[in-house]
Amino acid sequence: MSPKLHCPFCYAAIKRRSELWFQCRGKPTPTRPACRPKIDEARRNHTGFALPTLPTFAPIAQPNQLLPPRKTARCPKCLGETSVRACPQCHTRLPVEFGVDASPLVAMVGARGTGKTVYLTVLAHELQRGELAGEFAATVQPIGDGEDNYALPARWLGDDIHQLYDAKRLLPVTEQAVDGRREPLVMEWRGRKAGLLGRDRPRTNYLSFYDTAGEDLHTDRDAFQLHYLSAATYLILLLDPFQLPRVRDLVPLPPAAVVQRYGRAEPTREVLGRITEVLKHSSHWNGRQVTMPVAVAFAKMDAFYDYLGDKHPLRRIRRRRHGYDDEAGRRVHEEMASLLHAWGGDVINDYLRSYYRDYRYFFVSALGAEPDYAEGSVHPTGVRPDRVEEPLLWLMHKAGLVPRVTT
Repeated sequence: MSPKLHCPFCYAAIKRRSELWFQCRGKPTPTRPACRPKIDEARRNHTGFALPTLPTFAPIAQPNQLLPPRKTARCPKCLGETSVRACPQCHTRLPVEFGVDASPLVAMVGARGTGKTVYLTVLAHELQRGELAGEFAATVQPIGDGEDNYALPARWLGDDIHQLYDAKRLLPVTEQAVDGRREPLVMEWRGRKAGLLGRDRPRTNYLSFYDTAGEDLHTDRDAFQLHYLSAATYLILLLDPFQLPRVRDLVPLPPAAVVQRYGRAEPTREVLGRITEVLKHSSHWNGRQVTMPVAVAFAKMDAFYDYLGDKHPLRRIRRRRHGYDDEAGRRVHEEMASLLHAWGGDVINDYLRSYYRDYRYFFVSALGAEPDYAEGSVHPTGVRPDRVEEPLLWLMHKAGLVPRVTT
């Protein structure tokens, strides 16, 4: 059975891999000159990408549908042969192995100032650094190439990593999407999968992350423009514990930590309601609840290390390696639910229980130590992430990409 496909760049549904278009390679043939790059209006309309690219074209239908799909095609303009595939909707060039295995789309949402860009930057850095990927004998890297200019997300990721890890500076606010469009970060996860007779085979999956500016969820209209929520396979919802009613009475927080230089934060319950309304109009709504798994990550938990103490279960529970530790995950979920109650967040817990069929709480700190919010700087000890990978591992376990580990 073919994996369910969505373009990792525009999130359009693709029924089967044979529907992928081809992209000309731009090389001359003996009888015709090479095609030249030009602005692709379909790509500009779907993704906002407005630089010249080589033309794309639809595959010629097979006379017999039982025949395997063609792996190459000839450009109708220059007659040059190509094996480069592209999305039939946005015409963005796709990786060679796209569609062979499942490629989850992970939407990342949250109110203004919850630290989504910092979290995504640190998560991507941890995935590439080797220790996490080494658990699963995988190599992980952002995809993109200068030829088609989809190296842009990889470049801004590199810039953000430099600013956080080297310059030790917090990141500026994410700019609002234009008509709901912004380049996603697409990561290639290449590992191995057990095949017939116990033989492993290489497996390549593409994880597409979309970082939402808080302003994109400011109104119902803005939220509906973000169609990727409907196409996403999984959702990481970042919650800012600083916005919970009783937290400021329990933990001394500097004013800059609450506002975070980005203006007054959106109430979490209101943003969650708008996200839910979008999902009600998608295939993720079964008439009663949202069926898409949601990893609810409480961010900035380094601010509560002293409040909780070293012996608190949330400080002591650690996952087992080489997979998703479901037992540890359930304990963290229960402890976070208890904290949410203590912090006056029952309305969030009740709402999720009512509208979402499958969700789990996570305790994460992207930076590992409290930054200086007023100065916009990372702690002098540098970035020391704590448990940032656990929401993704849970979702990857749901997708069958990492195993479940047990005692």
